[in-house]
Amino acid sequence: DFMNGTIDILGVLVKAGLNPSRSDARRAVEQGGVTVDNEKVTDVKTVYTPEQFAGEGIVVKRGKKNFRRVFAV
Repeated sequence: DFMNGTIDILGVLVKAGLNPSRSDARRAVEQGGVTVDNEKVTDVKTVYTPEQFAGEGIVVKRGKKNFRRVFAV
């Protein structure tokens, strides 16, 4: 799912199952409801590399109760 060695926050949210579509993921990010490793993500163009998912992965949270630990496989 990495394109040119990176994946954007919208792709992470959809692949993790936190949002059903990229447009829904975009709304969640724009409204300030997404955090990655306890840091709020407000830019829909935020990208991640496979190295950032290494080890224990990252925790992606949408809203208060929906979160997933994401790994690169």
